[in-house]
Amino acid sequence: MTTDVSTTAPKTPLPLAPAKRKKSKETEVGRSGAMTWVWNTVALVVAVVMAFPIYWMIITTFKTNRDLISKDPTFWPSSFSLDSYRTIFDDDQFLPSLGHTLVLTLGAVVLGVAVGFLAAVGVARFNFRGRNFFIVTMLVVQMVPLLAIIIPLFVVMNSLNMTGGLFGVILAYLVFTVPYVIWTLRSFIVNIPAELDEAAMVDGCTQWGAFFRVILPLTLPGLITTSVYSWIQAWNEFIVAKTLLGTSGMNTSMTWLTFYSTTPTRGADYGAQMAGGLLVSLPVIILFVFFQKKVSAGLTAGAVKG
Repeated sequence: MTTDVSTTAPKTPLPLAPAKRKKSKETEVGRSGAMTWVWNTVALVVAVVMAFPIYWMIITTFKTNRDLISKDPTFWPSSFSLDSYRTIFDDDQFLPSLGHTLVLTLGAVVLGVAVGFLAAVGVARFNFRGRNFFIVTMLVVQMVPLLAIIIPLFVVMNSLNMTGGLFGVILAYLVFTVPYVIWTLRSFIVNIPAELDEAAMVDGCTQWGAFFRVILPLTLPGLITTSVYSWIQAWNEFIVAKTLLGTSGMNTSMTWLTFYSTTPTRGADYGAQMAGGLLVSLPVIILFVFFQKKVSAGLTAGAVKG
């Protein structure tokens, strides 16, 4: 009796032919190549339109007076000049006002983020009476225009003898930095599982140890995001600084720039005004570019988890 080898031998699976790539105009995200090209073109046009004022400001600072007062503005200076920057640095109020702005901004960011972060942890981790009212209040406070509260704020700060000094302005800046920090960081902390805190405490950490070893590292993207935006708010603030520092004669960079451009002797010096504006804006631009990835990650995380 013979056995059919062809029927008993194990069949070796034949290699599968490579699947033919589907010829389709759809990309991996389901968008046609033509539409991608269109949207890229629109984005490029929008970027050029938005970047043109910045380009014009920068190029104006290097123009000579003859180019600045010419009837036919040019997109490129006939010769580069640094006279506008020399004029700005020769102003005896420029560097002191920049120093005041730096002190105010650092103080507002450090105090605002510290107080707001602790408050956000309390709101996110503990249940207490009036918690929801407190959260809604933090949201409503951000909707109130700063101009609407400037008079009551001045009355309160003046009664406490805190006008005319930098510390009073730093405390006043907390009015808009702390609610923003609380509202933003709460969404980060809520989405950190409380089981991580409990596991850390089971392993021997105290409650503060769990806070520093679990909550703080996981909230770092949110802390960077809120710090950058708080920095931008405080650096560009004008009305509170002018109101509370008006009696002392001190200026911030924004108040200095505003009054410099309205001075009769400097009103027509467009090159110096642009140079001053660029120098005042430069720290914010550098900060935003340096932390761009962290800020984007923080905003995205807050949007998804929020």
